[in-house]
Amino acid sequence: MFNPDCIYYEKEIENYYLGKELLQKYSNVPKVVIDNHNNIEIMRKKENSEFPKMKRNLIIGVRKTHKFVENHKVSDYLVPYTSSGCIAMCMYCYLVCNYNKCAYLRIFVNREKMLEKIIKVNNQSDKELTFEIGSNSDLILENTITGNLDWTIKEFSKVNKGYLTFPTKFDMVDSICNIEHNERIIIRMSVNPEEIINKIEFRNFKIKRKSTSNK
Repeated sequence: MFNPDCIYYEKEIENYYLGKELLQKYSNVPKVVIDNHNNIEIMRKKENSEFPKMKRNLIIGVRKTHKFVENHKVSDYLVPYTSSGCIAMCMYCYLVCNYNKCAYLRIFVNREKMLEKIIKVNNQSDKELTFEIGSNSDLILENTITGNLDWTIKEFSKVNKGYLTFPTKFDMVDSICNIEHNERIIIRMSVNPEEIINKIEFRNFKIKRKSTSNK
């Protein structure tokens, strides 16, 4: 489990169930209240050499932007979802290349609003739509902190059309293996040999799993 060095959080998260839950879960971790998860001045002023240490922090906020971007590769839309950034430090990372020092892990607690919009757009369409929910983070990793993916799969399994998709390179999948998904979830998994992981996928840790499932 990820044990952050410090938590930076927006005061507004205290109005959400998940926000309260995370503050309680990390009650012993030092905390700093911030105005905006997207503009943490103390982090932006740090030297690039401090980036590995910045990855050891956890930022928790409320996502304000819910703009869907048309895609046409693995989905119909790229959807901003429950996290952004990651704690790993893969050398080829899209997030680091595009967001530089903002690529640390940010968790968003207003999951209900985000999924509600996905379902609304999905229901208004005449065709089956696929929504990419993992373009900004690795949701399997995030799930070990928030349980958001478990919740998302359970909720979206109730719809009668459309799909959610996301990529991952982590193997902590036990909690989602036996969830009823109604064939509405598409998982894409990246598997690399140990040599590649050790040389270019820094902090791509694995949690030893206690059980397996063939479902």
